[in-house]
Amino acid sequence: SNSGTPERSESQNLALQVAHNLRFQHEWTDIRMHFRPSDRMTASSLPRPMISGMPPRRLYVHPDEQIEVLRKQREQGKAGWPDLASEREWVLPTQLKETWTLRRFAEVFDALAVVPAEGEGGAVFSNGTPKADVPAHSPDGDGAEGELSKWRKTQPKRLLLATVDDDSTVVYYIIHDGIVKPRQN
Repeated sequence: SNSGTPERSESQNLALQVAHNLRFQHEWTDIRMHFRPSDRMTASSLPRPMISGMPPRRLYVHPDEQIEVLRKQREQGKAGWPDLASEREWVLPTQLKETWTLRRFAEVFDALAVVPAEGEGGAVFSNGTPKADVPAHSPDGDGAEGELSKWRKTQPKRLLLATVDDDSTVVYYIIHDGIVKPRQN
């Protein structure tokens, strides 16, 4: 194009399409695009642009954390499931026609920290900014919005696999870097 702006790669366009879906269909905030590996990771590059963002609700609760949350609810005489603070999530934009192997997923996980560090990545939407007093995460993780829980620190890394079909439908799957023990019934 001769508009004076650089051409975006197909992978950048795909990432922007997924970011748009997260923001306007799923109400995520503080969506960022990442082009380099996380700080302190040994990988030399990211295999493709990644997204991170804040979903409106917690997406995943580890089975051991579920047990602890329910125990606390019972001790406090409360019924039901409490609202848990949202956590920043990694998102891997892919297309349905792509073939993914364990090696390719491992290359992505090797380049990512458990969650992005404060200030990593560039903002995608100016209207999706976080509240000024809320950090992306804090080291103590006492449950406030965006904080890194003790469960997140000790479990395998995870990401949301965003798979885009030719009709622009986006489907999301939670992928872990390793085995997560199943919930006990």
